[in-house]
Amino acid sequence: MNTLTAYAPELDTFKTLEDGPLHIDTSRQPYTASLLDETSYVLEKSRIALFFDAMFKGRVVNPSENRAAGHWTLRAAGNLDLYPSAVRLMHNQRDEISHAQMVQAQMERFVEQVRQGKFRSPEGTEYDSILHLGIGGSDLGPRLLNEVFSKLGLAKCEGSSGKPGSTSIKNIRFVSNVDYHEMKLALEALNPKTTLVVVASKSFSTRETLNNFGHIRNWLNSAGEEYVKHSIVAATCKPEKAKALGIADNQIFEFSETVGGRYSLWGPVSIAIRIVYGNQAFNEFLRGAADMDSHVLNSDFDHSIPSQLAFTDWLNLRNGVTSLMMSPYDSRLSLLVPYLQQLWMESLGKGITSEGAPLMHAACPVLWGDVGTNGQHAFFQMLHQAPFQTSIEILAIARPDHAEQSSHDLLISHAFAQAEAFAVGKFNRPSEFLDSSLNFRTCPGHKPLSLMMLDSLTPHALGYLLAMWEHRTVALAAIQSINPFDQWGVELGKLIAEKIEKKIQTYDEPMKETNEDPVTRHLLNLYKDLQSNA
Repeated sequence: MNTLTAYAPELDTFKTLEDGPLHIDTSRQPYTASLLDETSYVLEKSRIALFFDAMFKGRVVNPSENRAAGHWTLRAAGNLDLYPSAVRLMHNQRDEISHAQMVQAQMERFVEQVRQGKFRSPEGTEYDSILHLGIGGSDLGPRLLNEVFSKLGLAKCEGSSGKPGSTSIKNIRFVSNVDYHEMKLALEALNPKTTLVVVASKSFSTRETLNNFGHIRNWLNSAGEEYVKHSIVAATCKPEKAKALGIADNQIFEFSETVGGRYSLWGPVSIAIRIVYGNQAFNEFLRGAADMDSHVLNSDFDHSIPSQLAFTDWLNLRNGVTSLMMSPYDSRLSLLVPYLQQLWMESLGKGITSEGAPLMHAACPVLWGDVGTNGQHAFFQMLHQAPFQTSIEILAIARPDHAEQSSHDLLISHAFAQAEAFAVGKFNRPSEFLDSSLNFRTCPGHKPLSLMMLDSLTPHALGYLLAMWEHRTVALAAIQSINPFDQWGVELGKLIAEKIEKKIQTYDEPMKETNEDPVTRHLLNLYKDLQSNA
């Protein structure tokens, strides 16, 4: 049931957004009755509607790269009953929904072969571990899913001789950082003869991932030359590049180049999660996301959860609130904020509109936070009393997956109490107003705040929540006419890093006057000097 009561002037009117497993109270956001009469409100509604319509019809919504945005096709592939017939995406004369259906079927077959012990190592043993290589969107999404799914108890490790559908995979490690310390620690826990390696890279040209891939090739070669070809799986939109590196054709799972990295966890990038937790759990996750797509496609602006939240974000930005603290009150969601940070700030961290005009303000609040109740004993103090303005979102789960109801009640009481404290605050009693020595008790309150609740934490509910955040991100971009699907700032850093890497590798004596940035030149000399004195 969709309900929304918003912008009402009465102080006792609750403003609630509800659909599926998600319930959001926005009563403490700074709405005013006059907003409905503003010309800008009508314009913002129109921009969001046009953007969503273009995205779900496969039109170009990423103008700087002349691409559509096809991440939604990865969840539509198995859930077309939830979408109107008008949705479509053709790219390079390929129907991307049909292609996603084909690859999903390919993945499901491969996953079942691994889980049933039919796909084995060159020596005939079952794989017991997975190493996932990726970075950014090719890493954060699968990490988040692994964190949640493992704590939901979805993994079964009885082996191929155990229960139907079980798996012998009992260990999954992630390596994203080019810092070899992370790689070294991961490999110490793995056996090259029983580890299946997943390399997730949209372009298969990211230097960090290719560098780590080189280490993995050497590591697998230590078990035998045949392991490199047999024990590596690739998720990419450039299958020819994966083949050139020796990965077997039937172990390459392709997704569309219209799928941005930070929007890609719905497809082949998360094949390791399918293997560990099964196709059924992952497909439930996709179903939840597809339900959110359906909500967006079938709701008008006033009843669309992501559109309303994006408008709230825009309203707060207009009021000078450029920080958003997110705190999920559930320890299973400890990686939610890091995942959302990339989705949110890489998509919305722009200074130019799609028309090339400069933005004169931040296009999104800085997103940060931590799980409750940890944050209460860290940075909440600053939020309560420091002269620092931020909007706040608290996420709670109504039904826990344990029988200790009193502990859950205590957790929820903290979530509700912090929400009240941030919004209402606390001031000295009238009799204490003139006693400045008591001012340390004052907590101003009046933080713009939303409290979200999920019925329970399930794969379906998680898919619904993450897809909602994607659509919220896109809607806030649409309001401001910016492109949420490119990241040219990231590209600049990569280009400079390549130049500096070459300087380091060819360095033979201290650099003096060169074309290098003088501070970078100084740092290169210092770095080499410290290494030589080790």
